[in-house]
Amino acid sequence: MGNLLDFPASNPQNSDSRPIIPLEEVYPDSVNYAPSDEIAPESVNIHPQEAEYDLKEISIKRGQGMMDVLVNSGAGRQDAYNAIKALSAHYDMKKLQVGQALQAAYNPDGSLAELTMQKSFDHMIRVSRSETGFEATIEDLPSLKLTRHVQGVIDDSLFLSAYQEGLPNSVIVNMIRIFSFDVDFQREIRKGDSFEILYERKMSEDGRRVEEGNILFAKLILRGKPISLYRYQPQKGHFADYFHENGKSAKKALMRTPIEGARLSSYYGKRKHPVLGYTRMHKGLDFSAPTGTPIMAAGDGIVERASRYGAYGNYVRIRHNGTYKTAYAHLSKYGRGIKSGKRVKQGQIIGYVGATGRVTGRHLHYEVFVNGKQVNPLRLKIPTGITLAGKDKQKFLTLAGDINNQITAKKKNILLTWNQKIALNDTGGGGEMLVMPSP
Repeated sequence: MGNLLDFPASNPQNSDSRPIIPLEEVYPDSVNYAPSDEIAPESVNIHPQEAEYDLKEISIKRGQGMMDVLVNSGAGRQDAYNAIKALSAHYDMKKLQVGQALQAAYNPDGSLAELTMQKSFDHMIRVSRSETGFEATIEDLPSLKLTRHVQGVIDDSLFLSAYQEGLPNSVIVNMIRIFSFDVDFQREIRKGDSFEILYERKMSEDGRRVEEGNILFAKLILRGKPISLYRYQPQKGHFADYFHENGKSAKKALMRTPIEGARLSSYYGKRKHPVLGYTRMHKGLDFSAPTGTPIMAAGDGIVERASRYGAYGNYVRIRHNGTYKTAYAHLSKYGRGIKSGKRVKQGQIIGYVGATGRVTGRHLHYEVFVNGKQVNPLRLKIPTGITLAGKDKQKFLTLAGDINNQITAKKKNILLTWNQKIALNDTGGGGEMLVMPSP
């Protein structure tokens, strides 16, 4: 079993105006928080309504629009239209999801008085009746920012072992993604390897809502060899990235594998075609995985094609630069917004595993093109990303050192706490058996 710790954190350099409740300890967090999960948030009633209001909790059901929901809850069509129009100034109604919760308040005469909907973890939209109709405002939702530390030993897969230690799915997926440039999760993970992670978490003021945030530090020890990554935003960078301890970016031109949790079922080279029955060149890799498994863009680039393509079935091809292209075949469906001309980022979901085209079963067929020619992805020498230098590197090393010191201090504190409990137990201070976590 691993240690599971929650630590308060704050960001003194954060320019975000959202109210964050200040806590005593300050942790190194030079990168602004960005949400990681795309989940329809629940509605939150921040301000108590007046007693004469009739409050109704409503939610979007399959096949319904906002107009249907409001009218069914008792609003007049004109009031519903005006309220939706005001709401649309702060929310794209095309993104309305099934399960989205709202709260409607009605006057004693049955007319709609107010509508509230949570837009994001930190913001709520309040639509109120005015003399001219309805007006919408954005209200901030106060929250706590914590840092959470988890470590453990891999018994089966990294995903299952991390899940058993209490890591949320979204954080595990993100951890796998940032290591995918250095680790082949199909062939390099062994029983007895270990992981460690420090990541952000936001919690609502009442403690009822939680949102997972950025990974600040992650470490894998594979057959005794440690790989440590730190989140840092270079001075001239537009986005944060992950760097090794020596300041070298973990990001490479292409990810080693564009899919996680899949089995490499067919290699690059000559083989007997499972459908045609004769030997021919197989110019890619096949990954066997359940239908619907997400497929990620191997690198930044522009989608050249996203359509049906003969024996390839549903097919996506991405141009990364003047040298590299990647292709993904037999998809069950495409990722959201994926079409020809679309710019994609490395790790973005561009489709899902399927069995379209000339196949015998569901899998991903993955190809890499170098100067227009298909090559063996497993033998490809992939260019690396940037390497920090000068003041930028010194700033990064200071941040990495602070994070290391923070984790070391917390480990000592948890061990001291357990030792105290064990001492109390030995002297009759408690009747429960204590199990010591692994350091």
